[in-house]
Amino acid sequence: MAHRPGRKRGICAIVLLVVGATLIGGPIAFMLSRFTATHAAGDNMRPTLVPGDLVVLRKDTSEVRRGDVVTYDPSGWGLAGPFLGRVVAVGGDRISYKPGDGAVTLNGRPLDEPYALNGAPGAGGVPFDVTVPQGRVFILGDNRGNSADSRFHPDSDKGTLPVSALTGVEEDQESPLSLGLGLAVFAGVCLLPVGIGLGIAALVVRRRRPAAPQLQPVWGATSVEPPHGDRP
Repeated sequence: MAHRPGRKRGICAIVLLVVGATLIGGPIAFMLSRFTATHAAGDNMRPTLVPGDLVVLRKDTSEVRRGDVVTYDPSGWGLAGPFLGRVVAVGGDRISYKPGDGAVTLNGRPLDEPYALNGAPGAGGVPFDVTVPQGRVFILGDNRGNSADSRFHPDSDKGTLPVSALTGVEEDQESPLSLGLGLAVFAGVCLLPVGIGLGIAALVVRRRRPAAPQLQPVWGATSVEPPHGDRP
């Protein structure tokens, strides 16, 4: 079989395009199935989040932990959401505060909250002392002076919400998973132009016609007279 010009380049181009598209499409499909995103719309999470900030959220809320920033459905409080807030206590925790305290108390110990605006863990002057039932969470905003959170709904399961009311948990964008997905997409973006370039080069080589051979004079050649019978 005759070797076709540009065949190797064409094969390399196809391989690079397939690998590049997979590296881009695979992580994007995974992220769409596992993650969602929203923008902070209010001031209740200042200074951590200001209006307009993009928040990437994990859809699986089953492993929510203390300190996680979450989106949640406040319909159990008679409000329309979703809202952004921070889980400060989970099932089995006792969370309390009374005006004058220097910190919110979690399970008998002061809770370190560097994220609270102006270091005011109890701004708003609302006291609470809640033992969180299993399967529920207690939520506060980082801006305690401007947040319609668990403190203001003591008549609804002491202000707690079921874990099922959570609609997303903020994903650490520096986690190994996030970094790995980002690197895969970046590698795919780099491979696609290379594959396209090789594909174009292969097409150019295939379409290029070889130049017609030029007859060169042979030194010392003499003309040969045709046979006598062939003369006119």
